[in-house]
Amino acid sequence: MDWLIASIKRLIEKFSHAFEGLWQGILYDRSISIQILLATISVIFFLFMKLNYIEWLFIISAIFFVLISEYLNSAIEDVCDLLVQKYDLHVKEIKNIAAASVLLAAFYAIVVAFIIIGRRIL
Repeated sequence: MDWLIASIKRLIEKFSHAFEGLWQGILYDRSISIQILLATISVIFFLFMKLNYIEWLFIISAIFFVLISEYLNSAIEDVCDLLVQKYDLHVKEIKNIAAASVLLAAFYAIVVAFIIIGRRIL
């Protein structure tokens, strides 16, 4: 029974670290804060539309896709900055590729939004 209690404590500790990472991203990374703000505004905007559950699934998945990409991009950039102190072309390439993932996620979110809004207008 002790192993079960120890496992549960480790699981709680892992979740605690994950929530701490979420909070640190919001507090210390401007890009993440902006994405959280945009996500909140988007949800408020779409609350005024009568969306069905499939449309909500697309909206929520697009928002989470952007947020996940932004968190990963920020982590990659921080690791690069930590490991390489001087300007390096390889680090620049790595950071650009990570930033491109956020750009692609944002394009996806915009396409989803336009399709859902377009269906309401047309």
